[in-house]
Amino acid sequence: MAQSQTDLEKTPWFVRLSESKINYWGNYVMNLSMMVIFLAYDATRLNVTALSMVGFFAVGYFLWTFTEYSFHRWMYHMGFSMTVEGHQKHHDNPTAYLSMPFPAMPAVTMPLFALFAYYLRIAGASSILAGWFFGLTLYAFMHHCLHHYKMPFAWLRHLQSQHRIHHALPESNFGVTMRFWDRVFGTEFVKESRAAKAD
Repeated sequence: MAQSQTDLEKTPWFVRLSESKINYWGNYVMNLSMMVIFLAYDATRLNVTALSMVGFFAVGYFLWTFTEYSFHRWMYHMGFSMTVEGHQKHHDNPTAYLSMPFPAMPAVTMPLFALFAYYLRIAGASSILAGWFFGLTLYAFMHHCLHHYKMPFAWLRHLQSQHRIHHALPESNFGVTMRFWDRVFGTEFVKESRAAKAD
């Protein structure tokens, strides 16, 4: 049901922004731009070698995978009322174009960049942030595909089925791009037949 003009006026601006398609796709532009800027800073200002940047980038991506799991589990399902309510809208309508307001992630990460890369001049800090933003972008793209398309490869179809299980059983399968952290924390959905064989 469409909201009335009065209801829209009462809705906070950041909620309206998070529910707009411009914001949804704008996140990709913002996140990829941040990734490129951070990589360029390490390469041009701190003279980090290409090989080192690849390693730091991989560290950043790995840190993202834990962020993905922890935010999904503890912020979106058990966190503040605003994050829980926002995520519940996704569970109610999985194909809706909902996304965190695009300035949010730069607002969180720019102080880290300013401290570790710009002020302390720690080589590789920027590349770690770049890897983190790559993970964020990959997650957003993968999550979109899982809800909007039939996946072409078996491992992607497996991820898709695992994510559908999360929507049916919200206390399991918090990882979207991988199952690793679900296995570490024991939140991966396991069929009873498989669990019985393990016993």
